[in-house]
Amino acid sequence: MNRFTGRASRSIAIAAVSALALGAVAGQAAAQDKPKLGYSAPFLTDPFQAIMANQTLKAVEEAGFETLPPTNANGDAAKQSTDVRNLISAGAKALIINPTDSQAIAPVLEFAAEKGVPAVLIDIAPAKGKTAMIVRADNKGIGAKACEAVGAAMGGEGKVLSLMGDQATTNGRDRTTGFNDCMKEKFPKVEIIEQPTNWKADKATSAAQTVVTTTPDLKAIYMQSDSVMLAGVLNVLKSGGKLTKVGEPNHIFLASVDGTPYAMEQIRAGYLDVAVAQPLDLYAKYGAFYAKAALEGKTFQAGPTDHGSEIVPVGDNLMDYLPATVVTKDNASDPSLWGNQADK
Repeated sequence: MNRFTGRASRSIAIAAVSALALGAVAGQAAAQDKPKLGYSAPFLTDPFQAIMANQTLKAVEEAGFETLPPTNANGDAAKQSTDVRNLISAGAKALIINPTDSQAIAPVLEFAAEKGVPAVLIDIAPAKGKTAMIVRADNKGIGAKACEAVGAAMGGEGKVLSLMGDQATTNGRDRTTGFNDCMKEKFPKVEIIEQPTNWKADKATSAAQTVVTTTPDLKAIYMQSDSVMLAGVLNVLKSGGKLTKVGEPNHIFLASVDGTPYAMEQIRAGYLDVAVAQPLDLYAKYGAFYAKAALEGKTFQAGPTDHGSEIVPVGDNLMDYLPATVVTKDNASDPSLWGNQADK
């Protein structure tokens, strides 16, 4: 190799290294240009919340944000308040929050507003406080859809166990109200046995055990979250010798809300009759969409959207009401259901 060739090779190598260094600097600058977004979860111990966090963070990154590590309030409203403050201190320019408590989130929203950080709430609405947008399903409608399936299966009479979610949340209250109001109107002879669970699997299992054991003529069970209730209920029925498949004699009709992967499996297996599936994938997609729009200064009006939902005024806020799907064995394998997309 002559000296010229050696010098040329070294020059090319130096140029390549310089280009890589400049590219790295440019990449770092681009990352620094991305606004940071903080995600606050009420807890991450059940499939619904864990999958929603993962899908939301993915949607947020696709929308052009830099994501901060998600926080887990573990069901503690005070911790969620601290979590949100810490996210803002870490540089969050926008927030997506799934509240632990509809009332307790109000001062958190007030603090975020004081700091000029827009907050989009998904799945659960606040009792008060200003948001950039609320993205959730019509949970009263979800309760009513479950009621219609249960009431029809019971022939309009008999006893149904209602495993209620946390009544401190709008979802818990709405799923209870929607179910009960529908029963009073359409199936007045149905007796509802209500049991609180606070979205806790152990409480749901214990309540189901008590009622199933003491109510030999129980015809149906309504679970406000299959994410935290279904496995326990199936175990209770199995241990009590009362777990039968859909269509078999003495089958206790089972209806749930959420539409987790496990619920889809149990519908296909013939043990769960119906699930009202929340649009979890759309919570993630439009949570990210409205967070980005808020930073860009965009505003919205009440009325139909271009994605099959409707924006409605709720107090001082707007809420994008997304559609929920009734799932039976006929459509339990539909790939568009979020419960069939969990591994994607």
